[in-house]
Amino acid sequence: MNVLVYDSPITIAHFMKALLRSQNHRVAFASDAGEAALKLDTAIFDALVIGPAGAPRELADHVQREFPQLPVVLAGTAAAPEPAGQVAAVLPAPLSAQKTLSTFLRLDREREKRIRRLPVEVAAEGLSIACSLADLTAESMLIAGESDEFHRYFGASPLRVRALIDGTAVAGDVTLNANPLPQRIRRVSVRLEGEGARPVLARLLKG
Repeated sequence: MNVLVYDSPITIAHFMKALLRSQNHRVAFASDAGEAALKLDTAIFDALVIGPAGAPRELADHVQREFPQLPVVLAGTAAAPEPAGQVAAVLPAPLSAQKTLSTFLRLDREREKRIRRLPVEVAAEGLSIACSLADLTAESMLIAGESDEFHRYFGASPLRVRALIDGTAVAGDVTLNANPLPQRIRRVSVRLEGEGARPVLARLLKG
């Protein structure tokens, strides 16, 4: 996951950085509301962490208005109210490494479910081959398929792929084309060009 930590003054940022990066999450920071809003507008973040001092009204309004489906985690709070609305989790002080990791494991699984529900099809020689998304970031996609058409097309080891993800056209270079036997499912990783999947991810966050 890509996680943005808004922490002003800085109190929990270093803890979150070390912990989340240990689980291969990518973490960025902001201690200014305007900077945080600009980073969120890139539509590459999967979750927002807000430190114990909270977020100023302008940032909270921006998140609610522009990204109503973005999970928000309140970290280092003095109290532990029940999560409600856009707040997906509350992590009271002192922060627990185990509870924090469990929270982001849950958020990552929920993100994967949303992504895998998106329709995707590969455009191949005048044909549209339906498949599924195994993962999606702004820069890459991992697609999977088990149909004869999917195996036939990718069995020829194409170097480039064009596809539609939820109606959005994407294209890029194949970086992995694997069919581990005896499994029937072939997985293909593609490094996307241009805007990549940002429009798709932005729609997910906007709901």
